[in-house]
Amino acid sequence: MGLSASQARLLSITTRLNNNEMESMLITNAKLRLSDKNSDKKQNYLEALDATKFEYVTYNSTGTESNMAFTFNGVNQYQPMKNQYTFHNATGQVLVSGKDARNFEQSGNLYEFLDKYGLFDESKDEFEEQMAEYNKQMDEYNKEKAEYDKQLADYEQKYQDYMDDLNDYNQKVDAYNREMEKYQADMAQYEKDYQEYLDALNKPDLYATFSGIVGTSDNPTAFCYEQALNGSSGCYLHLLNHLLDFNGQGGRSFTYTTSSGKSVTTGTSMGGMGTTPELKDVSDALNETNPDGTPTRVCDGDDDLNTPGEQNMLAQAKANGGTPTELQVLMSDYIDNGDGTYSLKSLKQKAIDMYYILQHMSGSVNTTDMKNMLINFTDGDMQKLTLPEPTPPTPPTPPDAFDGVKPTFDLAAPNPPEMPVYTDKVYNKPLAQWYINLWYAMDADSINPDSDTLYTIHNEGERPYYTVPNVEKATNERNKFYIVMDDNQANNEEWLNFALKKGIITMTQATAQDGEDNDITWENIIYSNVSELVEVEDSEKIAKAEAEYQDGLLEVQIKDKKYDIELKKLDTEHNALQQQLESIKSVMDKNTERSFKAFS
Repeated sequence: MGLSASQARLLSITTRLNNNEMESMLITNAKLRLSDKNSDKKQNYLEALDATKFEYVTYNSTGTESNMAFTFNGVNQYQPMKNQYTFHNATGQVLVSGKDARNFEQSGNLYEFLDKYGLFDESKDEFEEQMAEYNKQMDEYNKEKAEYDKQLADYEQKYQDYMDDLNDYNQKVDAYNREMEKYQADMAQYEKDYQEYLDALNKPDLYATFSGIVGTSDNPTAFCYEQALNGSSGCYLHLLNHLLDFNGQGGRSFTYTTSSGKSVTTGTSMGGMGTTPELKDVSDALNETNPDGTPTRVCDGDDDLNTPGEQNMLAQAKANGGTPTELQVLMSDYIDNGDGTYSLKSLKQKAIDMYYILQHMSGSVNTTDMKNMLINFTDGDMQKLTLPEPTPPTPPTPPDAFDGVKPTFDLAAPNPPEMPVYTDKVYNKPLAQWYINLWYAMDADSINPDSDTLYTIHNEGERPYYTVPNVEKATNERNKFYIVMDDNQANNEEWLNFALKKGIITMTQATAQDGEDNDITWENIIYSNVSELVEVEDSEKIAKAEAEYQDGLLEVQIKDKKYDIELKKLDTEHNALQQQLESIKSVMDKNTERSFKAFS
């Protein structure tokens, strides 16, 4: 029983010792984390020692320099000796105060905008008097403008009528010119046709030439023709040689194809007729072709002069149920087209076919048929050498004379009335220039708007005054070039420094341009190049970091001291528990020894 109680006591003390050691380890780890936290705050403090910010240098009316916080409101607050800058967002809109935005939105023109800043107060009576006169002039101008618009509309209608008439006239001119061009082209063709007509009239009667040399069947004057009529076919070959290709000097040898598809070669011997150059004209005529390539001279279409009417032996042979012989194909004036139609042979083809007959088939042709063939050719076919008397061409009819009258327009355009120009006196030139520049920045392309500089109107008397032309506002609610600056950020120098460094906003500076106009132009400028900005130590940030560091250090010291007390308490408890543990172990050892002796 005693042994069991001691064992339970021993287990309890051992558990408490383990808990004691665990708590000591946790407190030790907490002390280490305090040390790390103190190191972080120290590092933040050291980094803050290098912190800087921009301050804005300004000058009062006496030129005294002073530094102020670099904020939106500070930069946009007017001072006489101060450069003018604007800030722009990523879309190019200029940032303005709520007051400037309201003044702009409540103003219809530049004068109304300047008046809201009291720039006309020093000449208020004069301003109101001039404005009344200006309004009177504007009323008169509006009446004149209405009359001018009416006159202009009437003028434009008359001008449109004139343009319509002029268009009709030009169309008539174009139509007449086209007719003249066609007439001139027709005249050129007529002159060409007429020359051809004259040439045809002047051509010799080739059949008279031919029959004058050869003669006719009733009166053959050429020996070869007379012999051929008497049955000597060979003599007529000389004549055919001349007719096929005669150059006026002598015969030449050529190979031709007959109507039946056979080849025949002419001879070179022309006999006595070689000295008859007149036959060259006849030979040339047999070789002439029309523009479409067809022969000019063709047979008369009568295969038998002894029978009344035109005879076609090929058609007759077919009509009788037979097939034309080769001799008939060669002797006929026709060529079978194979489709039931027939075409007349050219005189040259007839001469070729006859040449073949006389050269290769004369033995198979009786004297009567041969004589009829010669007569048909000389007395019938060759008369086609003489073309019908040419018909003179008809000259083209010229177009009627142009009777159009070109319309005129002598009405002078009406002159618009001159709009009255209103100007007013400004005495505070720098202040007025400041808000004139702001007006143009808000009313135009905010990236690079131009504005006019004030100029002196009168310099006599106590002091000069200045003026600038009035302009109407162009910006509307759907097309704004400005945006109102948030009030919470307007005086926040930390936000402005951050926004410029990160490129969230950009800056422009009002800069006077050289030249006669002496305009003011908003030019982009990098904020670090702004002469009024100076980089200084950020004492507030440093002080804040130092305070945070000191507060953190004090917190660490207090907690660390608390942890030391708790560790010391745990150590004391640990020693007491250790002593109790040793005492119990000693008692348990003695009890065990007595038990062994009792049973021994």
